[in-house]
Parts: sequence; C-alpha cells; structure tokens
Amino acid sequence: VETSKYVQRTWFAPTPQSVLTVLLENFSNETEKPVLFFTDELHTEVFDKHYDELKDKFICYNAGSTGALIQLLNKAYQCKLAQSCGIRVPEYEIVKKGAMPQHVPFPLITKTITSNDGRWKQDMIVCYSAEELQNAYKEIEAENIILEEFIESTNEVDLKGFSINGGEEIFFTHIKRWKYKDKQRGHLMYFEPCTDELFKQKIHQLIQKAEFSGIFDAEFIQNAKGELFFLEVNWRTGMYNYNHTLEGVNLPYLWAKSAIDGHISADETSVKDIKYTSLDELSSFADVLRNPSHLGSWIKELKKADILYYYNRQDKKPYRTAWRLFFRRKIRNVLKTAFKSF
Repeated sequence: VETSKYVQRTWFAPTPQSVLTVLLENFSNETEKPVLFFTDELHTEVFDKHYDELKDKFICYNAGSTGALIQLLNKAYQCKLAQSCGIRVPEYEIVKKGAMPQHVPFPLITKTITSNDGRWKQDMIVCYSAEELQNAYKEIEAENIILEEFIESTNEVDLKGFSINGGEEIFFTHIKRWKYKDKQRGHLMYFEPCTDELFKQKIHQLIQKAEFSGIFDAEFIQNAKGELFFLEVNWRTGMYNYNHTLEGVNLPYLWAKSAIDGHISADETSVKDIKYTSLDELSSFADVLRNPSHLGSWIKELKKADILYYYNRQDKKPYRTAWRLFFRRKIRNVLKTAFKSF
C-alpha cells in the first residue's frame, strides 16, 4: 500500500499494540477526528480494548462499548445472533481439543472460536469419522474448538456493506457468488445486485443486534438445493472491498463520510445495476504453481475478469511490488525446504 502514488506518508509498527501507540502519539489531538479502518482481527481486538480511550479522539469501528467488538469475534456468539434473526446456521458445538461430538453428526469441520485462536484456517479440518477427528486433533493448536456440521457446498456467498449509529442505518453492496469448486471458473468471483430483500433484512437485524458501526462482510455457503447457511461476519474492511468501485461504491470513503455526517445519503450510495467478475490474480497464480496444468485456465480467467485486485493502470507500482514480494516469498520457501533436506 505504501508504494501507491495516492499515499502521502506511511508509519510502520511491529505489533497492533505499537500501532495504537503511534496513533495516540501522533494523531490524538487533531481538529477533525481521524478515521480508523481495521483490516484484521488482531487490530480489532487490541483497539476495542481501548475503545473508551479512542472514541473521543478517533472515528473507528465499534459495537457501542469497550470489549463489545471482541465479543462479536466469537463464532459461537455470532451463530446465536444469526439464529435469533431467523438465519439458518449449521449444527455446531464447542468442545475441548480431543473431545468427541455429542450432537453434531459426521462429516463435520473443526474451526477455531475466533480468528486469533490457534492457527486459524490451518485448524479448519473436515472429518468424516471419529478416527479422522482424533487425527485432526494432533495437528490442531487451539485448545477450544467449534465442531460444525459440514455442508457440501457449491458456492460461497458474501454480502458486504457498512453500518452507522449502531446498525440503525445500513448500506449493502452487490452480492458475491464464488464457484470455488468449479475447476474452470474456480477463481473468478461473480457479483450482481442483491434483490432478496428478506435476506438483507435478516442481516440488517443481525447488525442491529450486534450494535455494530463499521464495514462488515457476511459470509454464507450454499448447498446443491440453493439453501444458504451462515458462516460468519467479518467485522472489518479488506482487499475484497476494492471490486465494488466498479459499482460506483468506495466503501471506506462512504462509511467514513456517513459516520461523520450521522446519516447515509441515498444520493451518494446509488449503485450501478451491473453484473461483473473479479479475480485475485496473485492467490490464483499460487494455485498455478501448485498445479501447472491450470495455467491455461488462469490465463482465461485473467482475460475474462472485469476487475483485478492488484493491477491498476493508473497506479502500477503496488502491482509490481506485490508480484516481486510474491516471488521472493516463494523462492525463500523453496530454499528453506531445500536446506531442511540436507
């Protein structure tokens, strides 16, 4: 990000706590409150612990009180909120590592209770039997685990947006469908206007109950029958917000302006009635390195995508930097593996 021509100055810090210190030392006495965007759960957790200290100096994501946003990171708590809003949730239970399920049938998937526990996604393992679960526990680092009913899915479905005033006002972007199991189209993400008003109403109700103000990403999976099952809400912004600029939506800007104004302007949040595709060109190319036979499909996806997440012809330096760092990491990993074998 710091290589972008639009960025005037960058501060670096080694930990989320250090980031907080940099902000308080440099920006806590501004005439106009600076706006903070949380991009991962570690920052969310650290800053939410200091919300009472920050709220009079900064505009930032929050759930109304200190520690409330941390509670929202808990996947089990999210599932209870979703169920109370009439949203379908897979069967789940919380167990100590090593325990067998009492209610959830096999197949199931193991998950950490928050993204900051254990190894997060590496602790997500699909198990078809008690024996496979016991073997999975040997790899899992988190001490407490969610065992969740495994849904055989065809699509991942996401709906992003932002809310202000504790969820009283809300704005939704286009809905995303990602056919991640399709070998020919597995990396392309498909976007279109969300016309399911009941679906949006239920998510709005969830955000209101959470009393959340900020940018969010509600994730679901869809089975072969077309039924949607709740996965989680990410209470943060991220790279995959960028594609919505094709709809005429700059999510960080619109949330910041709406939070400052105290309301969401219908004129400024009008969305183009279009369908389009996006591609994360770097992570999809990593799949090509693992499976060279996918190169042809990747090139076709690259040409078909209406928007890419790294390349922008008006600002090319971040794109070049990202590719350079990508290959540097790959080469470093290969060398580490090679040295270990000696």
